[in-house]
Amino acid sequence: AEILTIAPILAAQQRLSTLPTADELLVESCQTREGQHLYVFPFEGRFVHEGLGFLWGYRFAKQKTATFTISVNDYGFEILGPKDYPYKELFSNDFFSLEHLEADIRASLNISELTQRKFRGVAQVAGLVFKGYPGSRKTSSQLQVSTSLLYEVFTKYEPDNLLLKQAEREVLQDQLETQRLTQTLGRLDQRAVVWQDTQRPSPLAFPLLVERLNSRMSNETLLERIQRMKDQWEKR
Repeated sequence: AEILTIAPILAAQQRLSTLPTADELLVESCQTREGQHLYVFPFEGRFVHEGLGFLWGYRFAKQKTATFTISVNDYGFEILGPKDYPYKELFSNDFFSLEHLEADIRASLNISELTQRKFRGVAQVAGLVFKGYPGSRKTSSQLQVSTSLLYEVFTKYEPDNLLLKQAEREVLQDQLETQRLTQTLGRLDQRAVVWQDTQRPSPLAFPLLVERLNSRMSNETLLERIQRMKDQWEKR
């Protein structure tokens, strides 16, 4: 029954793009009204893909400055950039390089909210944030403002603060799984990169697009957008 369910999806993926083999890395690029999309499918798990997404975004931006939106799931990651962003022209095997890996990850974290989000928990455990008196607890938004202010102060005036370093270390070791990220880059470097320019997001890219759309507001409901895009690739 499961095979019958996914068979049309696999057929649509093969028709609109391709189905990667175990020794291939599928990379898809397409342009929509939102911008230029890059979809990459390592099949290495959400946390590793989060690290890869930020790392690749940073390495692209080093070559051509841009603001990216990253979304991830268990199958791959999406980098959404400005229209006509030349991912393919900028891409090389250097994106799999372990040279300067930790420095690049740390640099990419400086332009993300991962460390700041982790710092919120660290600061609360350390007792830096007053949660309010019994019966009049602070709201989560008030606590977020307090920890964000502390984060900004430490980042600007005390960058070597132990709590700041702890938050960064926890992100590197736990959330981004840097050890697995290193191993993954080594494996990906051995795969053949299959680059597909598609007219629209493929069925494999579809969940990544939904992941990002789900966090945004629109006068068109999420289900309506999903159905419209699903209808488009089923017709082809």
